[in-house]
Amino acid sequence: MWGLTPAHLVILLIIILVIVGPGKLPSTGAAIGKALRGFKDAMEDNDTNQAAAPQQPAAPVPPAQYPPVQAAPAQYPPVQAAPIYPAPVAAPPTLPQQPPVPPAPTAEPPAQG
Repeated sequence: MWGLTPAHLVILLIIILVIVGPGKLPSTGAAIGKALRGFKDAMEDNDTNQAAAPQQPAAPVPPAQYPPVQAAPAQYPPVQAAPIYPAPVAAPPTLPQQPPVPPAPTAEPPAQG
């Protein structure tokens, strides 16, 4: 059953109880059961209707033409050839140079003496 273990089912029931609430749980369960029963009955009715309906023979297929008729090729406007090499691209703008940041002063360890 889809790989569900009893632990999964218990967790699922707890989540449903939290969402629906204990007061509405019986009416919700009855509504779901009624919907599933209606679906099952409709599926069984469909099966019995298909079994009782007479099968109509398929329409005969006309014989194939020999040689097969080929469609004329589509007429498209002529395509211009693309250039061999792309046009040169301008260099991207450069950012102005900023002065270097001086290194942060470091604390020297105290001299041992």
